[in-house]
Amino acid sequence: MDVVDQAQRLAEQDLERALNKNKANFVGQDVDFNHCLECGIEIPKARRDAIHSCKHCVDCQELLERQAKHYRKP
Repeated sequence: MDVVDQAQRLAEQDLERALNKNKANFVGQDVDFNHCLECGIEIPKARRDAIHSCKHCVDCQELLERQAKHYRKP
């Protein structure tokens, strides 16, 4: 593992910790997100109804899934 890989891993760990800390604020609450957490646009009602507690619009969700696939660990 080179320096760049180590830096990427540390950045991912920091991000994960921050996300988990933020998620802890919502534990036990039935939170209904009307706007995308990434870009802030309103999530269409049909999408919110189809995917209970979705947090991202279609475009942002696709980007997140592509990034996750790209950074998938073996």
